[in-house]
Amino acid sequence: MAEITFRTRSPFTLADMVRGDAPETTAKGVLLTPGAVATAKSLPAVVILPGLGGIIAEREIRYAKRLAGEGYVALAVDTFGSRGAAYANHSLRALRVTETMMLADAFAALAHLVRLPMVDPARVAVMGFSYGGMISVLAAYRQMAELFCADGPRFAGHVSYYGCSVPRFDDTTTTGAPVEIFLGALDRNVNPERSREIAEDLRRGGSRVGFHLFENTYHQWDSQNVERTFVRFSLYSCRFAVDRKNRLRDLRTRLPIAGRVSRTLALAANADPRGYHMLRDEGVTARTDARLSEFLEEALRHRPRRPAARDGGARTAPARR
Repeated sequence: MAEITFRTRSPFTLADMVRGDAPETTAKGVLLTPGAVATAKSLPAVVILPGLGGIIAEREIRYAKRLAGEGYVALAVDTFGSRGAAYANHSLRALRVTETMMLADAFAALAHLVRLPMVDPARVAVMGFSYGGMISVLAAYRQMAELFCADGPRFAGHVSYYGCSVPRFDDTTTTGAPVEIFLGALDRNVNPERSREIAEDLRRGGSRVGFHLFENTYHQWDSQNVERTFVRFSLYSCRFAVDRKNRLRDLRTRLPIAGRVSRTLALAANADPRGYHMLRDEGVTARTDARLSEFLEEALRHRPRRPAARDGGARTAPARR
């Protein structure tokens, strides 16, 4: 396991990307590689995007170790720590570090991985949790790929764990890569019906979509919250739209979102004070772990293996659950 840095950008909103007004910055991440010696450009890889809680050992790092043990190069991106926003308060993180910055980091991480001698550029997937889960879905739309990585590589698969159901696109065209969506039916941070609509958008746009709604399941079922934990505000009611010119608007206030003030107002107007709960579920975690492995094997055409660990590699012992 190695801490790395790579170049990225910090666009506050999509408008900054459209204008070309996105300052460059340095992103941080944690890179894990399989223990077996790889030949040139032979290995599949996965970019891991965090939720608003940032990089958590029991989640982002656990998955990175697990994937490295199965033969993937895994890069967990520290979007919040990279921008000095490792606050305890998740609302402050959401106000300072935006979904557009997370998209920039996702595609910058992709560009970094495909430059590694061991990584096959055609076999890189992205997965994310909560806020990062939403980003992994957004990265499947063709216009996002073209905006953030015009002539560069594309993700070969997208996985969303309890991803927020905020934006929908007027142009639903995707890159064609498959998408897998995992949701809990009791998760009040996500609107299941809007998530179904997003899944249908992706299907119409050209992607194969797996949609899994688990009964009696709360947000962050793969967390360490063995007792039900309440979070005061949720994004359940938040609904944004993206038009064909990459203009973002809030559907409740009808305001365009093009800067710090308009984004803050839109989030405040949509914040749901009923909040949501988080609770670990061992059974659902086992099911999503298994399906994650199957999906990545299908999307990246990779036969999982568990090589012996070497320096910089991952242990082959079962991951902590």
